[in-house]
Amino acid sequence: MNIYSQVYLILLLLTLVSYFTQFKKKDLYVKMLISLMILWLVTTLAAVYSTKYAGLKNNLFIFHIFTPLEYVLLALFYRDIIVNKIVKKAITWSIPIFILLAILFSLFIQKPDTSNSGMITIESVIIIFLSLFFLREVLLLQHATILYRFPLFWICVGILFYFTGNLVIEGLLNYMINHSMPLARRVYHIGHVFKYLLFILFIIGAYCNRFVLLPLNRNR
Repeated sequence: MNIYSQVYLILLLLTLVSYFTQFKKKDLYVKMLISLMILWLVTTLAAVYSTKYAGLKNNLFIFHIFTPLEYVLLALFYRDIIVNKIVKKAITWSIPIFILLAILFSLFIQKPDTSNSGMITIESVIIIFLSLFFLREVLLLQHATILYRFPLFWICVGILFYFTGNLVIEGLLNYMINHSMPLARRVYHIGHVFKYLLFILFIIGAYCNRFVLLPLNRNR
């Protein structure tokens, strides 16, 4: 495991611990986030194990399974926090459609031994839209009087940045692999920056309410 993956794994574990310890009230969106991070952790460990210990030369099939599972958890997350009923219904319908599309892509378009960049691109576009839609709702419906004290603001901004990076990097990964493997590796490593930013913003979201309470404690 290279240094980029080690930092990613450390930040992932720190973020997971933060959400286990800081959110006593078990809202549905918190459960979805914890499930999502566990999925990321299991996928990372499975990818490392398959190449280093199982002797597989190609572990891309893991991500063909991972992408629809990731989308399901993110869709449930946004269905829980978005108020608009039409969008909620659209999200519900999108889940089986996305799973079916992922199966068709793996069978006929991008086989399990290649990067599933097509489904990653589709997922990224949908999640970016949902993130922007929720942030718009936050501003219009005034979910929070002070934005930086609102955990979901930090969480959704983190998801927005992450999938924007995903859209650019992962969506073009197959093209770069076919034309220049060294370039593909460099760009893939750059993509870790978006993952690091995601976890940092997640951690801020977990602790932002606690930071607000600090001045009140000092005045006692």
